[in-house]
Amino acid sequence: MEKDIKYIGEGIDRLIVLDIRARGVIYPLYNAARELVGAPLTLTGARAIGEAMKKDDVAVITTGFIVPPQKVQETDGPLGAAALAKCLNVTFNACPILLIEEQSKEIMASTLRALGLNVKTNEKEFKRENKNSALVLSFPLELKVAEEEAERILDKFKPSFILAIEKAGRNVKGEYHTMRGINISPFHAKIEPLIEKARSRGILTIGIGDGGNEVGMGNIKSAVEKFVPYAKVCQCGCGGGIAAESRVDILVTAAISNWGAYGIEACIAALNEKAEALHTPEEEKKMLKFSIDFGAVDGVTGKKELSVDGVPLKVHMSLIRVLEGFIKK
Repeated sequence: MEKDIKYIGEGIDRLIVLDIRARGVIYPLYNAARELVGAPLTLTGARAIGEAMKKDDVAVITTGFIVPPQKVQETDGPLGAAALAKCLNVTFNACPILLIEEQSKEIMASTLRALGLNVKTNEKEFKRENKNSALVLSFPLELKVAEEEAERILDKFKPSFILAIEKAGRNVKGEYHTMRGINISPFHAKIEPLIEKARSRGILTIGIGDGGNEVGMGNIKSAVEKFVPYAKVCQCGCGGGIAAESRVDILVTAAISNWGAYGIEACIAALNEKAEALHTPEEEKKMLKFSIDFGAVDGVTGKKELSVDGVPLKVHMSLIRVLEGFIKK
C-alpha cells in the first residue's frame, strides 16, 4: 500500500502542475519546492494534515486574492479552500474555519454551500459539535489589528493547522502585488501574523500557490526571483518586487492554486480510503457557478465567467475526473 500511495502522490503532483496556460513559471517553482521535501508535494501535505488532525479538531483555511480593476475576489482560491474544508469534514469530522476579506465573505460562504456545508458567518452560532458545518470569518486589513486577531483566533480555536491557498503575500517591503506587479496592499487582509504566530507555537502551516506572490512562497524566494516576471522589480515603485516573503512548513505549488488543493484532497482520500472525500466534477461546476453568482471573477480575464485563471470549466471538471481515477480502484 505504501508503494501504491507513493506513486499515487507522484501522479497527482504531475497532474496538478500541468502548465495548461504555458506560463513558463510553474515547473521551476515546483522543482524548487519539491527539492525542499524530496517527495510528492500533495502527498507530503496530506500526510502532514493527517498527522496533525484529530477527530473534531479545528482547521483554519485562509484565502483571498482581490484583483483590479474591479477590486473583487477571483475564482482561484475559494473553490480549493471549500473543497479542502469539505474533505476535512468528511475524513476527520473536522470543524473548518475559513478566513477571507470582509467583502468576499459571501463568495466564500456560497462556495461552501455549493458542497452542502452548513455555513455560519457569526462565530457565536458556530459550535464544534455541529456536523457538516463551516465558519467563515473576515480577517483585518490593518496590520496591528491583524496581529491581535491572530492571537485571538489561535487562543480561542486552537487549530491543528493553518493552510493558506492563493492568499496574497507581502513582499520584503510589506507590500502586496498582482502577478503584473500592481500594488494591491490597501484591500488585502494582513494574514502573515497568523502564519508567523502559528509557526512560533509549533502549529503546522501549509501554503498553496501558483505564481510566487502568495503566502508561503518565501520558501523558494530565490527561484521566484529567478523565474517570475516582476519578482524583483514591481510596477508600484516600492522597490520590493512581487515575491512573497512569508514562509510555511510545507509549500505546494500548482499550475492553478485550486488544483494544489484538489491534489491534497485526493491524497487525503487515498490515504484514508475515502473516495467520497474528493468532490465530484458536478460539484466543481456548482462551486464555480455559486462563486460567480456572488461576485467572483476570473482572475486572468476579469470576467464573471465559468473559468478559473483563464482556463474553462470543462478542464477543471476533467481534472477532477482524472483524480477520481487515482482513488477508485
